[in-house]
Amino acid sequence: MRTIQFTTAQHVGIDYEISSAWQRMAASIIDVFAFFLYFLIVGLLINQSMFETGIGTGKFIELMIFRIPWIFYSPIMEYLTRGQSLGKFTLGIRVVKVNGENAGLREYFTRWIFRVVDIWLGFGFLAMLFAGTSERGQRLGDTMANTVVIRKKNSMIYTLKNILSIKSTENHKTTYQNVTRFTDEDMMLIKNTLQRLQHSPSDETRKFAIELAHETARQIGLTETPERKAEFLRTVLLDYVVLTR
Repeated sequence: MRTIQFTTAQHVGIDYEISSAWQRMAASIIDVFAFFLYFLIVGLLINQSMFETGIGTGKFIELMIFRIPWIFYSPIMEYLTRGQSLGKFTLGIRVVKVNGENAGLREYFTRWIFRVVDIWLGFGFLAMLFAGTSERGQRLGDTMANTVVIRKKNSMIYTLKNILSIKSTENHKTTYQNVTRFTDEDMMLIKNTLQRLQHSPSDETRKFAIELAHETARQIGLTETPERKAEFLRTVLLDYVVLTR
């Protein structure tokens, strides 16, 4: 399972799973199927007489309703939805820049231009080959646009199995009942921060841990953040496991 790490503004790294070539192919199939339904429905709704009003008018209607949406669907749709076509949305994947930032219109159109080589000329084989073998799962268009396709939710990171590995929960008396308002993703952020404090401490990580402790205390209704902030975060994490497992 390939992953890519993005660094937040607080200099904390967060890992995301890279979308597989098969997931991307499935997303493309969903997009094509959606367009097939669109063409079918629109074709049934539009009166054939609209195309018979004149050669010029009929060609213009065909261009505006069928050809332009088909040609420009990918870059425009992904730009408007921050990296997701209908197929990508369905499968929970999205396009981002390799530094984790949202891609811009230039990046989306660069990826779109190279679809001619990746997908159409090679019947999708080149796209599958590049995405399946490159370190970041990039097809040629991604490489040229400096983008990567990731899963929005990392199934490897955001699991209770990982949270339970913090330490034993036997005979643990909970301290903060309101921790149930948090999510698994919130707890994994706390866990990752504690791990970085232990294995690769830095001023940025300590600063982020302090801010995280303050925000966690505020979320569970504490008027003051406990003085031993790392221990506080560990207690919150263990309380969450005991109360939600």
